[in-house]
Amino acid sequence: MPGSLKEETALLLEDYFQHRAGGAALPPSATAAELRRAAAELERRERPFFRSCAPLARAEPREAAALLRKVAAQLEAEGGLNWGRLLALVVFTGTLAAALAESGCEEGPSRLAAALAAYLAEEQGEWLEEHGGWDGFCRFFGRHGSQPADQNSTLSNAIMAAAGFGIAGLAFLLVVR
Repeated sequence: MPGSLKEETALLLEDYFQHRAGGAALPPSATAAELRRAAAELERRERPFFRSCAPLARAEPREAAALLRKVAAQLEAEGGLNWGRLLALVVFTGTLAAALAESGCEEGPSRLAAALAAYLAEEQGEWLEEHGGWDGFCRFFGRHGSQPADQNSTLSNAIMAAAGFGIAGLAFLLVVR
């Protein structure tokens, strides 16, 4: 069991990035499973957008980490953090991590996981704690009906309602870059 918010966040992000790259067969926790599920739904819904982000990694972890910081700052400037924006930031960073891995930069995903974990735990740690930490994430994205169709529909609506503005901010940042 992780000892700190930063450690827990880093483990969750590393698992998600590995899973996204085709590794990490089973999630190590219920929280990791929920993150994978919610992220996959957001990525599926916004596939063209996230695919368009992949070339931004430019095969250099420092550049990708700098872009991550810019996007995080932009999201913060546009109204602060919420669960949807956090998820959008995780999926965006996962896209960059996958692009780095595909270009042969093996340390890229772990560096981005560490950078995002540091941002979330150190700069947004108070917000995370106030909203229940990763248990709060699971409660937020875990609210759904009992039937599979209801689960997907409710999750999609929650993600898009919460993340919609965040995705618009990401798109704006990409346009002005």
